[in-house]
This record gives sequence, structure tokens and C-alpha cells, in this order.
Amino acid sequence: MKKVFFFTLLLCVLSSAAVFPDSLTVKFNTSELMDGKLLTPVALTGTISYDTLDAIRNGITAKLFITFQLMRAPGFIGMGKKVFKQRLETFTISFDVWDNSFILEDKRRQELFNTGSSSEVIAHVNKMISPLTFEASSIGDTEPLLLRARIKIQSIKLFPPFGIFLVFLDPWNFESRWIQSDVFTLNKL
Repeated sequence: MKKVFFFTLLLCVLSSAAVFPDSLTVKFNTSELMDGKLLTPVALTGTISYDTLDAIRNGITAKLFITFQLMRAPGFIGMGKKVFKQRLETFTISFDVWDNSFILEDKRRQELFNTGSSSEVIAHVNKMISPLTFEASSIGDTEPLLLRARIKIQSIKLFPPFGIFLVFLDPWNFESRWIQSDVFTLNKL
């Protein structure tokens, strides 16, 4: 009986990757240095969760925040971290019921895009954020550096006492961990 239980549990765990979509992440491509600026092609990959998309279709506006940081690579036991530059990209995603399309508003560039699907939303975001540009003329050539990013989607924000259940279950919002690039130095680009 125990073997059947463990086999069923194992089957459920292994099949969950096929049932749930990939969560959002950032992919850093090879950086290059041009005229004292660090240029890095980046891409948002994965999909927005079904629960978040369903909330947007039902009239809730979601905010997409992507934080990028250029920082000194941590040394021994994480010591020596220092953020040199930071950039925040902010987008608003809503749904137009009459056109049956998503509306992506780029807060930084003051632009609106109508898209037919959530994958088109991700494609438009990728056009806006890439290449990631940081001023690097004040950073030493041999300084060990890395890029990191964090993604946050906020659709519902309830305050206590109504938001207490969101501590345990929050299907509408998303927050990634820090996603890091490989360590590099400016003189080897």
C-alpha cells in the first residue's frame, strides 16, 4: 500500500511541471562595452500565470515591475556586494473587453500597446527593456561584476485584515528571486 502511495505522489510531482506553465525569468546574454556604456541584451522568458491573466481579464489592472542592478560580484561568503547602478522598468497590464485584447502601458516611455495574447505582452516588454544599458565609465576595468534582475507582478493588494489570507495563498501576484548573470569584468568584454 505504501508503494502505491509513494508511486502516486512521485507521479503527481513529476507531472506538475507539464501542467503548470514556466514562471517568468530573465535571461542575460553576452554583454559588450561601447563608449563607456555596458550594453546587455536581455529577454523576459516564461509565461504569466493563468490566475493572473484571469484576474486581468476580469477587470483587475496588474503592474509589472522589473528591477535590474549592476553590482560588484560578492566575494567570500557574500561579502563585498555593492550596487553600482539600478534601473526599474514599470508596466501596467489591463484588458479591453470590447476589443478582447490586453493593453500594455509602458510607464517610462509613456506608450500604449494593444496585444492579442499574453505572449505578445512579453514580446513588447522585451522590445522595451533590451538592450539593458548602464553607464560603466566610473567602474574599474578589473572589478568583478554581475547583473541581476527581479520580476514582480502585482495585481491585487489587500491590506489587513482582508489580506491576511494572501500570506498563505496568493495566486494573483508573482515575485521572482534575484536572477543573476555570470560574473564578468569590463576588460574582458
